[in-house]
Amino acid sequence: MKTKPTNEQFRQELEHMVRTLREEIADGTYRPGQLLPSEPAQAERFGMSNKSVRKGLDILVDEGLIEKIPRVGSRVKAARPPVSLTLGYYKKDLNNMDLAGLLADFQRRYSWITVTARPHSEQRSVETSAEWADHFDLIMVNNEHFGYMAESGRHSLLRPLAAKSGVSPFLTGPFMQDGQLYVRPILYSPVVLCYNKRHFRDEGMPEPDGSWTWDDLVRSAVRLTNGSGRFGFCFYIANINRWPIFLLQSGEVFVREDGAVRNIRHSGLLSALKLCKSIIRNGDMFPLFISENDGDIIRMFVEGKLSMVLNTYMGINEWKHADLEYDVSPIPYIGQPITLTIAEGVGINNRTAHPEEAELLADYLSASRAQSHIRDHTFSLPTLQSVSDGPAPKGLRVPDRYMMYREMMFSYRTHGDLNIPISAYKKLSYLVKAYWANLIDEDELCDRICRELSVP
Repeated sequence: MKTKPTNEQFRQELEHMVRTLREEIADGTYRPGQLLPSEPAQAERFGMSNKSVRKGLDILVDEGLIEKIPRVGSRVKAARPPVSLTLGYYKKDLNNMDLAGLLADFQRRYSWITVTARPHSEQRSVETSAEWADHFDLIMVNNEHFGYMAESGRHSLLRPLAAKSGVSPFLTGPFMQDGQLYVRPILYSPVVLCYNKRHFRDEGMPEPDGSWTWDDLVRSAVRLTNGSGRFGFCFYIANINRWPIFLLQSGEVFVREDGAVRNIRHSGLLSALKLCKSIIRNGDMFPLFISENDGDIIRMFVEGKLSMVLNTYMGINEWKHADLEYDVSPIPYIGQPITLTIAEGVGINNRTAHPEEAELLADYLSASRAQSHIRDHTFSLPTLQSVSDGPAPKGLRVPDRYMMYREMMFSYRTHGDLNIPISAYKKLSYLVKAYWANLIDEDELCDRICRELSVP
């Protein structure tokens, strides 16, 4: 009696069977219209059970290579005409989701579909232009950019999609408009605190944990900075996925009264902005560094010039091969533990000439095979809960507290939770940066926020 294979052995046997039959169909061993050998014959050939063989054949059915004829068997389908798709992506997707590996796997499964991937950052931004629709059949979109599309009505350039089961509502919600999903979530991450373990160990200091307030961070950051040739903490202050965290942690939202935004003077929102200002202007722990983007901050952290930074699981992919001893922790809080969540997904151009094939690619990226690939090859979090609840990535130097994200879900928020449109953040960003630079005082900040955010 054959010993029952382990899960890994079963996976390898199944992949071997599917790959062999796929290649034999491609090289003409089995021609269009020809029946494959019976399931018992396949089971004997590959040393598998009939049930396992059926699972392998189901994969070939999903790939469109064969069709099952009731009471007859499995028949090779006629060759399909070649189709070319163009996918627009963010440049960081190459690392954040191992895009090249995913598309290579998709090509093996759907041999008649060729996908050309091009970074849409080279086109005009998806948030302000419809030009992308002239270049791409599908496009990767994050929740921020979809917010701009929805507010301008450009979400209609995307095909409505059916929501996938097993994906949390907090990930699908940011990609919906009028109750309809337009972007299928693929990966996500909360903002977390990353810290250099060696720095804390050398100073004999306890590492950050979920109980930290911002006062705790400041005290530790000052101590880590003092005479060390490094700074204790930094983040890219212009990043829309960083500074709004302070507002979210206030526990308050922007309130509209008679069409106008209520003045935030004497509110928790103003207190949160004052706290943020006190942190970024604290020269005893926060460096005066004219950064162009998050990449500058990450480089300082990797070089050991910073002890703590705000980052995401997706951002950690930038240093996954670095010789760096680090870990992650929930970000410090004001009144309650809250962090910002960033999600990214794929949408289909409403004008694509190949909607069926585009749907196959969108389905593939959001299904368990691709989601498992993302989990195994990157630090990014797959949106399919059955996969994200699985083990940590294989073959990567995973921080000890990597799985912490599962215990943090109660704290996840999005930009929309502040009760202002995403387009208002650009106005708000300019004003808070002017306030932090002492170009305007608190009174002017509050008055201008009230006035400028009240304008449609």
